[in-house]
Amino acid sequence: MHYFSSLLFILGFSTSLFAQNNPSPTSLNQDSLRAEIMQLRTELEETQTNLRISHNRFRTGILTSAIGYSIVILGGVLGGSEDYAEWGQPLIFAGGVVGVAGAIFIFNSNTYIGRAGGIPSRRERKEDER
Repeated sequence: MHYFSSLLFILGFSTSLFAQNNPSPTSLNQDSLRAEIMQLRTELEETQTNLRISHNRFRTGILTSAIGYSIVILGGVLGGSEDYAEWGQPLIFAGGVVGVAGAIFIFNSNTYIGRAGGIPSRRERKEDER
């Protein structure tokens, strides 16, 4: 029994020493915690903004591509008919241009996903190299 009480005393004494040497979370500087929280909020808002822009550009690109390639199909169908054959080639060309523009929107939307992940754009990397 004497050994047990000695062990409890040593354990209690060492715990009190440990508590004195290590600051508790409540004793940390509240200003630095607030600054860290504000920085995290700012980064979160930037990430959400970049994802929102990426989403909108991606949707625009999908819609533009769908319309463009639908025009290409329409041009192909009209090009095969006898009555509207003169409309076929211009519609195929115009639809192709619109479809490629949509593909460019889709490709460029990935830039904002990269920014949300912390990857700088090509322009920013070139400016950093200078």
